[in-house]
Formats: sequence, structure tokens, C-alpha cells
Amino acid sequence: MQTLRQLRRSRHLTFVDLALLTGIPARTIAEAEYGLRHLSRPEAETLALVLGLSTPTPLPSLSRHQAQSSVIPWALMTGLAAVLSVAPLMNELLPDQQRHLYTPIIVQAGEWLVTRSLSVPPPMTSTPTETTSEIATESSIVFPLSAGEALAPLIAPAPRLPHLASNKPSVSFYLDENGPHGCPVQPTAGQVVITQGYGIGSHTPVQVWGAIDLAVDGNGDGFADPGSSWYTPVIATHPGKVKVTLNSYPAGNHVWVVAPDGTWRTGYSHLAVVMVIDGQQVQAGEVIGLMGDTGVTSGPHLDYQVWRGDTNIDPTPLVGCGLR
Repeated sequence: MQTLRQLRRSRHLTFVDLALLTGIPARTIAEAEYGLRHLSRPEAETLALVLGLSTPTPLPSLSRHQAQSSVIPWALMTGLAAVLSVAPLMNELLPDQQRHLYTPIIVQAGEWLVTRSLSVPPPMTSTPTETTSEIATESSIVFPLSAGEALAPLIAPAPRLPHLASNKPSVSFYLDENGPHGCPVQPTAGQVVITQGYGIGSHTPVQVWGAIDLAVDGNGDGFADPGSSWYTPVIATHPGKVKVTLNSYPAGNHVWVVAPDGTWRTGYSHLAVVMVIDGQQVQAGEVIGLMGDTGVTSGPHLDYQVWRGDTNIDPTPLVGCGLR
């Protein structure tokens, strides 16, 4: 049975895309995907419908005005399910054009679904000038899974794991005399990019603010994409003890990881979700949070710092994220 993450990724949707489609906050979807919360049944039903997993509930007989206001959002969701079902094929055949073709549909449909209620009003008796035969009452599209089968992976997400499963080669993390090696950002798709380098802009003076900003390029143009960056897993690059500071200025939700001997420490700022607690011991490669834009930022990214005692170190040669 596919998990929510597999269902979302197979349709090439970001958390923001899915939030626009369903009206469910992107943070809620991300927390459910990483096993931090359970979706309510209405949330799971909406996700299942958008992802093309369940048959929409038949509509009762309505007046023409009611039918137009009620059927259109459901029709949009049904059409989106059909569009998303062919997304993997489009990605193979037209890798550069596929997102441009269905992103406008996602945005427009998201506006409908967020601003208009999907609840069905009580049945009304048709007027003499309007017959129920003129109004569509149910979808003719048959989806491959029953409602119970479709909702199961959405209502009961996979348990949270300390390390992310991935079909990519395992990432190498190690600590030597130069510092902690390894990429602190582990996207499920896309490329990690530097959005602000060491000693540049807000990262000066380096003795105080030295860091690099990392985000995710989801479409290969070399620039960070907010939709692809949101809720990307942030990884501890070395073992150590955690110190958590929430809602700080200017770092927002911030995590320090201090090495066992106290020599090295790394900082992870602007997290949307913190997945560790103060005083917790973590290992290299363990997920400590999800990328966000808390604190002072211009968009979702990770501010990553490396310190040796009281000396700030340039992390650029250490991260090895395949940066460009």
C-alpha cells in the first residue's frame, strides 16, 4: 500500500501544490507525511479525492443554482485527478514542459477549493421549470481503489523514522579535523542550491553571523523554488546533543547540535517544524526538522552554521550537496 509521500511524489506535487488543491494547510500535510500527526477523516477524504483514489459522493437533486455552485468544485477535483494520473507519463515524455502544463490548473483549482465550500447543501425540491434530469448527480469516473483502501495510508501515516528511507545512495557523514562533512538538506526531489553564500549580505560579519543559506531547486533552472523547498528534511551532520530555541530573532525555530566532546557545533535556523527536543542525543543523518521560513527570511531555506569552539567556520567545502 502506498504512503502519502509516495502518492504525492508519484504525481510530482509539492506540499504547496497539494495545499492549493485541497485547502488543507501545507504544514498539516507535511506533518502527516512525516508521521507527526494523523489526518482527520474529512482531510483524508479530500486528499484521496484530489489524488484520484476515491469516488466522489453522489450529489442529491438540487436546483440549477445550487448545482452550479456545488458541482463545479467537485468537477475540478475530478478533472485534476485525471490530470495528475498522467503526470508521471508526461514527466518522462516532456520533462521540461510537464510542470508548466498543469501548474496553472493547480493554481486555479486551488483558488476554487480554498475560497468555496465543498459541503453539499440540503436537498431541495425541483421547481416546475427545472427537472432533476437536467442536473448531473454523480461522477461517471471510476477510481481504482475503494474508499477504505484509498484512505488507509492517509488516515494512518507510516510511523516516524529517525532516518529517511530513500532510493538514493546513502549519504556519507563524518567528523574530522576540518569539521562535520555532509549535506544538511535532503530533498526527496530536486537539487540543493546556495541562496546566500558565506560572508555575504546578512552573513557578515562572519565572526558572528557566518553561515550559508540552502534551499531546493525543483525544476532545474538553478534557482531556489519555494514550493520545492518547503518542509524539506533537515539533517544533523554529526552526532551530538540538541539545544532547541523556538521563535527566536532572527533565526526563528533554531536547533544547535553540539558534538560529544564540545569542540564542534552546528546551527540550523528558520525551521518550519522541529522534530527533536531539547537535550536529545542525535546521530549523523538523523532528521531534526523541516525547512521553513520562521524568523527573518525572504523565503523558505536553511541557514546552516558551523563552529569550532568560538570560531566560525565556512561550511561551503564541508556540505557536499552537489551545489551549483
